[in-house]
Amino acid sequence: MRTLIALAVLGSATFASAQIATPTNLALRLGYAYPLDNATRDVVKNFIGVGFDYFFDKSLLQGGETYLSVDWLGKSGNGDKGNAFPIFINQRWYNPGSNEDQNRSYFFLGAGIAVVDVTSTKTVLAGRAGFGTEFSEHLFGELNLILSDNANGARATSAGVYIGYRF
Repeated sequence: MRTLIALAVLGSATFASAQIATPTNLALRLGYAYPLDNATRDVVKNFIGVGFDYFFDKSLLQGGETYLSVDWLGKSGNGDKGNAFPIFINQRWYNPGSNEDQNRSYFFLGAGIAVVDVTSTKTVLAGRAGFGTEFSEHLFGELNLILSDNANGARATSAGVYIGYRF
């Protein structure tokens, strides 16, 4: 719990110190994820979620944005078992009816790997899908679903909710 509070304070300080400017290629997400796998839930009741996104200058697919996401899903920052580190290449598509100046909505898909350290450490294939809304030029919210292969009896499979800031 102390880790989550520290991350919230750090995120708030970052938001407060950020200048009002056009968003850059970096974003930070903080949130909560619920493990959907029974074996994982036996070790971790809830995940703290922290994610970083790097948006590429050129999109791999037409009509959207391509970005790299690196996340930490964990129960605490003390190094105990119960962590997952999903790493994805993602594609974001905006709703064509969204107003570009405010409240744009989008959906995204991602493919990559997850380093799952719940029962023992193993790297497996994983996928990601979700929906998001931009509340302002910098602030956004997302709902996502992560699916992963079996990693020695546990999975990084989870449903999450995040609030993010694009610098």
